[in-house]
Amino acid sequence: MVTNYKRLVWAIIIGYTMLSIALLTPALVLLSVKIINIDPQNYTYTFGLCSAFGTAFAIIAPPLGGSLGDHTKFKFGRRRTWILLGGVIGAVGMLMMGLSKTITPLIIGWIIVQFFYNIAGASFAGLMPDQVPEEKRASYSGIIGTAQPLGVFFGMILSSLLNAKYPTALWIILAFIGILGPVITCLLINDTPANNIAKNKKSFRETALSIYPSPKKYPNFTKAIFVKIGVLMGYGATSYITVMLAKRFGMSGNDAGTLVSLINLGALVLTAVASIVGGILSDKTKMQRPFIALGGLTIIIGLLFDMFATGIPFVIIGSIFVALGFGIFNSTDASLVMRVLPNPNDAGKDVGLMASANNLQGVLIPMMAPLLLGIGSWYAFFGGLALFVVIGIIVLYMIPEDPRYKSKKLGDVKVEKEVEEEVK
Repeated sequence: MVTNYKRLVWAIIIGYTMLSIALLTPALVLLSVKIINIDPQNYTYTFGLCSAFGTAFAIIAPPLGGSLGDHTKFKFGRRRTWILLGGVIGAVGMLMMGLSKTITPLIIGWIIVQFFYNIAGASFAGLMPDQVPEEKRASYSGIIGTAQPLGVFFGMILSSLLNAKYPTALWIILAFIGILGPVITCLLINDTPANNIAKNKKSFRETALSIYPSPKKYPNFTKAIFVKIGVLMGYGATSYITVMLAKRFGMSGNDAGTLVSLINLGALVLTAVASIVGGILSDKTKMQRPFIALGGLTIIIGLLFDMFATGIPFVIIGSIFVALGFGIFNSTDASLVMRVLPNPNDAGKDVGLMASANNLQGVLIPMMAPLLLGIGSWYAFFGGLALFVVIGIIVLYMIPEDPRYKSKKLGDVKVEKEVEEEVK
């Protein structure tokens, strides 16, 4: 049973925004501040270790969550079941992080948060191939793309108001928000159990190989994965801004966290606007590649400002460009992903694989950061990540443009010829 389109949009915006508040506030600010306060001597290493562990589970979770939804036959619904469970169990990890006094429970809590919130996130994403018509997917993508910026926006407000004086209360509030959002979505949307599909018995090897669609048979799916990884490696640099301010400009953990919160509040308005406008324009023009490429190029400009930053104004300008670029990219990327999905019956699993590509930068950047910083300090760090974005844009143009654009172009040519004949 398909949900009314407008109701679906509002249900996802409310629920996914609240889930994003719970997940992204620690990821962008609170985690680094907490680690700096717990382990002030080794926080760069510890932050990288904690991020890598959490993101490893964030990579595993989306395809697992999507696949579980593809095969869940509960009457409550294949997507709603995992949206709700992910939010509830993720909140337990959030409370563990907030109450931790040492690194070990903090890391365990972060693993729980990343794993279960990303299972819920994959189930949110699975609603697009399930319920959104093709002609509205870019617009839908652009509108829903505002959920993460809005999540960061409200998360930064909460962080700036509460983290300095009431940090424990902030973690508890985030845990509550992470439950409330999924509950609201589940109440508003319609959902059905998975279809009964006759299955051929597969060997373990065949089952394992079917987890990832064949690159030979579905090359554009793999290319889209590489595009995501490349562009989002650039966007992932934002998670190191707090650390850069502490190391490069000598700021305290709390002061750096507060400044990043304020910077993001202004920058994310651009992300939301760019996401909505980009999605609408993509649906109207029936084109995807130019918008994704423009988003990547804008992120590169932001990274160059961060690379050569000699003061806070450079960091602010860089953050604005990165946020704007991410909004443009995010507005159209999801509709490209939907177009290259191999099998409708495995849509949740394959969308989950794409979500894992989103999260991969959280493992790769902490692994590469010590090497890049050792080679050339912050110049090599931001320059190296910018190079990934360039590669992503190159791969993008190896994927054919949306066939609807070709049809539209041929239709326009036909109309022009008919007009010319009438004039003659």
